[in-house]
Amino acid sequence: MRGRAYGITDLGKRRPKNEDFFAMDPSIGLFIVADGLGGRMSGDKASYEATQTFIEKLKNLIGYYDDPKLILESAFKEASKRAYEISNSDEYYGAMTTFTALFLYKSKFYIVHVGDTRVYLLRLNKFFVQLTEDDTQAQILVKKKALSPKEAEVHPSKHVLTKALGHKPIIRPKLYIGSVMNGDKFLLCSDGLYIYFSKDELKEIIKKYKPKEAIEILVKLANDRGGEDNITAIVVEIVKSDNSVLGQIKALLEVAFASK
Repeated sequence: MRGRAYGITDLGKRRPKNEDFFAMDPSIGLFIVADGLGGRMSGDKASYEATQTFIEKLKNLIGYYDDPKLILESAFKEASKRAYEISNSDEYYGAMTTFTALFLYKSKFYIVHVGDTRVYLLRLNKFFVQLTEDDTQAQILVKKKALSPKEAEVHPSKHVLTKALGHKPIIRPKLYIGSVMNGDKFLLCSDGLYIYFSKDELKEIIKKYKPKEAIEILVKLANDRGGEDNITAIVVEIVKSDNSVLGQIKALLEVAFASK
């Protein structure tokens, strides 16, 4: 699999420090965005340590296992333990973080996710879908059909998290798996970015520009529109996947149905 990627984290205009953290290792197809919980003075410690622990564990396991799901779940478990240790220490008491990792392996993508950082996918410059589901009280209300997805976007509980690393010793993540297609573009981002854009606007910017240009435009616009939070984003573009023709068709159908 070949591609290109670019990422930025930005302080924004209102926060005293940046509690977001992102990491990229294109050589193994790994991309991560973590958002230390807003208002917690040690959110940056949680996001950094969880990410570094995850990467170290994942790299150690790649040589021993050929099951991406097992590798990701094991790495996430270690990151979860580390975040809990930090959250319960005297120095960093209460530190927590969201965590979203995209792992590209052979002809598939794998995502482990907790919190309200997000992954979007643009396929064939036509289908644009949010692959991850927010762990928020508003999303619970959507599932119960007490709110519509549109109402949830402006509901007071849209940023009230129901899950975060550091809250418990072991957090069970959501796992998303799908096929990769030539030309796919993934956007990983914190809420400090996506709250300033409609889904259609995100789609048009990701569609029109290469990863570096797209990210720079998105971050500038997020700051211009308020910059209330730290802003972090990564765009990953797949230039050539390992999928067969049949696999490419399957990948197309996966997202075409999901976008309905």
